[in-house]
This record gives sequence, structure tokens and C-alpha cells, in this order.
Amino acid sequence: MSLHAPIQELSLDQIDMSLSDLRIMRPADLDQMRRSLEHHGQLQPIVVRQQEATYQLLDGFKRCHCSEKLGWSSLRGIVLDVTLCQGVAMILKYNRAGKGLEDYDQALIIYSLRHDHALDQAGISQLTGYSRSWVCRRLALIEKLSEPVQDALRMGLISNTHARSIVKLPRGNQQVITEIITRHQLSSRDTALLVDKFLSSKSHKEQVYVLSHPMDIIDNAYRSKDIFDARLSSKGNQVLRSMELLMLQLNIFIGQMHPLRLSETEKRILRPRLGPLEQRTTQVLSLMNQNPLL
Repeated sequence: MSLHAPIQELSLDQIDMSLSDLRIMRPADLDQMRRSLEHHGQLQPIVVRQQEATYQLLDGFKRCHCSEKLGWSSLRGIVLDVTLCQGVAMILKYNRAGKGLEDYDQALIIYSLRHDHALDQAGISQLTGYSRSWVCRRLALIEKLSEPVQDALRMGLISNTHARSIVKLPRGNQQVITEIITRHQLSSRDTALLVDKFLSSKSHKEQVYVLSHPMDIIDNAYRSKDIFDARLSSKGNQVLRSMELLMLQLNIFIGQMHPLRLSETEKRILRPRLGPLEQRTTQVLSLMNQNPLL
């Protein structure tokens, strides 16, 4: 196969996007690509493999999707003479640079090589150039994550760093943790703490408590250990500690406010406190804008 094929003008009608299932096109990324195409045109050629009467797309899924929406009729592309299996592996190659693929996107490709093309982990490692341990970790994101968790990943409700913690859990508990993450807007660090606490629970009763009182568990975990970074001065660590505790309280507040089920009497009692809270929030934002480090 030649990696230095000449660039050709390819009609969008001839481009086969059947491998798009191996890529997740997130709305924010599509919007960014659309704006780039509108303002700058096509900056990079797409990459396809030759088929009988069409060209199967290997790289440039967002470009193709957005160019169709913009009413374009063609894109510049490089046509490679490779097998389907090689083409799937090359999707990883063309996304090594820059932001590249998220862990779950990579997992979809590795899973396809394993189950659609009957390659073992050693074969996938040799074909892609990644280590066997890397291949094993990516396969785990598909094979060990429950479908609801994978759906949350596809929709962007949770991140790949969340998934790395969730995958440690039994599949039966993964959806509950995922719902806790989205409801309380947990950070990846908060999620790791919660998962570790669940896995270290010595009884089913303790596990139930962890899932029923997640913010209490995280709060106690932060308060029971010293938040410290050796790279920071004493003043820097004070700021770090305050930031961590503030973020924790914000997570708790967000979780309690959504959804909010209070009586009218309770709302009347709490409503006057919203003014000072809003003022403090504005003050925090002002300090962040004034601080050149942030």
C-alpha cells in the first residue's frame, strides 16, 4: 500500500461512510468543524480506501458529515489500496496527532478488529503498533462496561476518565454510579473516590450506604485526608485546599437543586439566601478574572 498517494477530487456521492460507527461525532466537535469549513475551507484531505465503485472513508468523518450539511459536492482526498482490516487499523494511525481519539473511540476500533476481523490481542498489537496492555485496556471499555454506561459515553454525559473508574465495578453497579455522576456532576476525582469506597466496602449494607449517600462519602473522604501538593508553597496549598472544598460543596449544591422538590413554604424561607449566594458567586468570578494565573 502507498501512504503517499496523490490527492484527488472525490464526489461525496461516491464516499462510503459505513465505518462511521467506529467514530463518535460529538455535537461540539461537529459545530467546530462546520465553522472551520465555512471560514477556511477544507484544510486537510480526507483518506479513503478503494472499493469497487465507491471509496470507503477512513479519516475525515466530521469533514464529510459537515460538508454534506453545507451543500458541498466534493472533497479532496487520498485514495489508498489497503484491505478493510488494514483500513480499520489506520483510523487509529490518522488520529494519533493532536487531540486524536478519546479512549472509547479507540476501544470501538480495537473491538472491531477483535470481533469483526478475528484478530487476537497480539495480532492487534502488531497491526496497530500499540502494546498488548494498551489493547487489553481498550477492549475492557467495551467488554466490561454495561450498555447504559456506553450510551452515556457516546452522548458525552460522562467522560473517559469517569469510565476508567466505572469499569472497575461489577456491571450490575455501573449504571447506578453513572446516574450519580450525572446527577451530582461529579468530577473524575470524585468518581474515583466513590468507586474506591464502594469496592473497599466490607458488606452489602456499606455498599448500599455508599450509593445512597455519595456526597457524604466524598465529603468525608476529602475532610479525612490532607489535600496537599509538594510543588506548591504554603499559600498555594491553602488555595488548593479551598478550591477542592469549594468544588465539593458546589457539587453537593447542584445535586440538591436538580431536581428541586420543595414546598412553597420551604422556598419562601430559602429564597432570601439566593441574593447573597449570587453576590458571592459574582465575587468569585471576578477574582478568577483578575487573577492572571487562572
